[in-house]
Amino acid sequence: MKGSKFSLGDLNILALSGPDGTGKTSCAKFMANFLSRNGYHVKRVWIKNVHSIAFLLITFLGKLSPNHVIRSTSGTFVTSSMAKYRKVWLWVELTGILLKILGIKAYLFMLKLGARKNILIADRYLLDSMVHITISLILSKNENGLSFKLCNLANSLPFKILRSFLLRATLIIFLDGEVPVLLKRNMIANKADPYGYMVLQRRLYKELVRILKIPCAYINTTGKSLNEVCSEVLTILKERRGNKYFAIQ
Repeated sequence: MKGSKFSLGDLNILALSGPDGTGKTSCAKFMANFLSRNGYHVKRVWIKNVHSIAFLLITFLGKLSPNHVIRSTSGTFVTSSMAKYRKVWLWVELTGILLKILGIKAYLFMLKLGARKNILIADRYLLDSMVHITISLILSKNENGLSFKLCNLANSLPFKILRSFLLRATLIIFLDGEVPVLLKRNMIANKADPYGYMVLQRRLYKELVRILKIPCAYINTTGKSLNEVCSEVLTILKERRGNKYFAIQ
């Protein structure tokens, strides 16, 4: 494929989202190299709530009282205060994430002023942040014996704000896979998420996409090589103008 014939149009962000083990990072590396060869200035990012102000706050709380903070292998943090102060916690999460997003957008705007073609490739983005914030709140509520309603969280103002940023000039590709396959890949990568945790991740991705009506492309990576997955991503990029919405299968 010749670089002069490949164009992303008005696309600013390619977001690869999905559970751990689906190949997001490997695919992001491939796409970054491909688009660089096609004349684009590529910036790769990894955005998740563990990079936010909330992460720093929980790290501090963990040092004060280690027994009250639990960290999963995927970086999900749980503290007993999260359930009690859920509304405040959501705004803390939102502030930290948006500060990072605004910094990245300012960088891309400066490149645009220089008339350079640019693209942001994220192997975790705002959908992933929402999923892991949700997991943290679910775990903290369970520890306190409280029920959890996903619709209430998804319809909260912080999540609606994150959704609005998520949809701006962004193509979201949801990489998925069967749980046993994902667990096997994670073990090879020295990750050890429990079976139930992986099942919860996959369910929350699909439920949040459905509740928030987030348009995205869907690729099941089970039984597929990296080359096959990346070829599907390239096909989606070429055909996206005629397909605004992609259904999750």
